[in-house]
Amino acid sequence: MAQSTPQFFAPLPFFSITIYIAFKFSQNPREILETKIFNSKVVLFFALLTLSEITLLIWNYSKFGSDSQDSGIVGSFARFLSPIVTFILVYFLLYFSIKSDFDIKRFINGSMISLSLMAAFVLIPQLTIIVGKNWFLGWANFLDRTVIPRWDISSNYVRGSYVATLHRANGLEIEPAFMAGQLAVVFLPWILSSIKHNFSFVKNNFKSFPYESYFLLLIVIVTLIFAKTTTGLLAIFLVDLILVFDLNGYIQKFFIIMTGIGLISIVVSYFTISLVHNFLNNYLFAKAGFSALDRTGGSIGLLLTFLHYPLLGVGNGYIGHYLVRYVPRNTKLNVEYLWRFSHNYPILSDLGGFLAQYGLLFFLPIVRKIRELFYNFDNKIGQDQLSVFVKDAAKYTLIMYGTLSLFDFNWLTYYSLISIFVFVRFVQYRMDEKKLNVSFD
Repeated sequence: MAQSTPQFFAPLPFFSITIYIAFKFSQNPREILETKIFNSKVVLFFALLTLSEITLLIWNYSKFGSDSQDSGIVGSFARFLSPIVTFILVYFLLYFSIKSDFDIKRFINGSMISLSLMAAFVLIPQLTIIVGKNWFLGWANFLDRTVIPRWDISSNYVRGSYVATLHRANGLEIEPAFMAGQLAVVFLPWILSSIKHNFSFVKNNFKSFPYESYFLLLIVIVTLIFAKTTTGLLAIFLVDLILVFDLNGYIQKFFIIMTGIGLISIVVSYFTISLVHNFLNNYLFAKAGFSALDRTGGSIGLLLTFLHYPLLGVGNGYIGHYLVRYVPRNTKLNVEYLWRFSHNYPILSDLGGFLAQYGLLFFLPIVRKIRELFYNFDNKIGQDQLSVFVKDAAKYTLIMYGTLSLFDFNWLTYYSLISIFVFVRFVQYRMDEKKLNVSFD
């Protein structure tokens, strides 16, 4: 599916972040140049990854040449560099903007303000349209026309916007699954951690009941339901697991009771209410149609590609050739495959795509770094309330990010990478502060 992105808003994050970094650099270039910002092992990792990519691109070109399943050597290498550039920009952005507890609290509050504004001006208007009230139809159509990226499928926008035509919430994303991933990875971890630790974003302390967190959680859950996507329903399931098994005290007991009531209600409704029965079948239990068939086939194809090339993968850009080869034949017998995927088979599982393209040699170091991050959380920085609060948010982010990566949710966008590297930055400045304090003792 080719997509049509509003030309002004698409590059806005890149230019905004670049200008901010340039401004910070101009304030004190000497200090920045003398500071060891990137760990030598991280530099080595990306150097070897780039060398591997160049080698695999040449090898793949010698095997397949170039056709619609790839972007050629130059285009494929550009697609490989794009997330690396994003990674570097995000890292520099957080390095310059988060240097103290005051900054991390400002980041958290800013995230919740962003969610509140998105709820007021985007999510709630979309929800009213889905339930049959067209009070905000003009506004939703305006946003869809000017801000939100679109697929080049005219039938999705007959009534002016995606939500008005298909009655599925998509937020500010091109489709509901991407919005579900955004809400789950960027916002839900902070909300869940605030509920666990009784942290109020409004009062900025740990001693006030977080009414705003419960309100935002309710809006997000309702939005994920009306996104009508497996990614959203899976996110809701993960939220429930966290509320039931990772909280404590009366709050945990409350959510255990609510979960029990909810499960009983869902089971009874599934067998007695056709609307609920059809909803769960269409988006969870018995997904059917060409899209589900191709997603299943694509996931199997990625797994088989990884099993055939487990160490280095097959590289970026030429993965479509391998998917056409390894995707099960019975999943190809549909119109969507014949008209689209047979010419350009996309990656429909982020984790599967990473393993198939880059292999274990570049996946295992990332796992090691994640383990190192949580080790530092527990052993290298102070265990005060803020530290434990941020660590739980990091844990919930990892749960959401890792589980949803089985599907496709734009995991290498600016907001997705920021939601991960903010925890790295928190540990870094906390460790630097500790070293500084030791040096003065």
